[in-house]
Amino acid sequence: MEKNFYMNFLLNTPFPSAIKGITMISLENLLLYVPLAAILVILPGPDFALIAKISLLDGRRQGQAAACGVALGIVIHTSAAMLGISAIIAQSVFLFSILKYVGAAYLLWLGIHALRRGRAVSRAVVRTAPLPGREPESMTDTTARPAPRVLWRAFKQGFLTNLLNPKAVLIFLTFLPQFMNPHMPLVPQFLELGGIMSLLCLLWYVSLAYILGQVRRAFENPRFQQWLHRCTGVVFIAFGLKLAAAHAD
Repeated sequence: MEKNFYMNFLLNTPFPSAIKGITMISLENLLLYVPLAAILVILPGPDFALIAKISLLDGRRQGQAAACGVALGIVIHTSAAMLGISAIIAQSVFLFSILKYVGAAYLLWLGIHALRRGRAVSRAVVRTAPLPGREPESMTDTTARPAPRVLWRAFKQGFLTNLLNPKAVLIFLTFLPQFMNPHMPLVPQFLELGGIMSLLCLLWYVSLAYILGQVRRAFENPRFQQWLHRCTGVVFIAFGLKLAAAHAD
């Protein structure tokens, strides 16, 4: 009773009428989709781990560049679902396995790379050990603006981490259609729902990168960076192994 009253109130106000004029999705479905999509975006996964790692170790700008890469990956997944490519991948054991193992291999590579960086930081700690009476120098210059190639590398990592996740294929293939009207054109609905998902992802991860980038200044101790490299390396390897054992169902 209360729910029906609430929905009738929303549907009869001028603001929802304006929304209905520019959207293919019903207001009721939109009100359900946005919070569920937000929860889906916030849930920890490889994207979260990557952006947290980059933001804490390399800085806010690199983390935000990676966030833009993840958002672009969502756009590609939306387009693939809209064109039927995702359905083909999900129904083909061979294609799904290829995507799964390539994604797993990439996560394992990220994990191994993080562990190697951890060892490099460990060696740097030994080389830069302060002399008696001197304070240790920071391992990074927080005032330096990252070079375009550094931002591009972070962007590519975010993009590939999201794009090569076969679970994302299944999410966009099964989650989005639940909020779509089969009697309306599907392409605009895919674009609308995918655009909302991409925007939510961009807002969340850009904000996360900013917060962690600010916190990073308190964790510039080389030994903390060494520990964080090792932990994130183990996390990526665990994600890669879990992804390699995943099934399409």
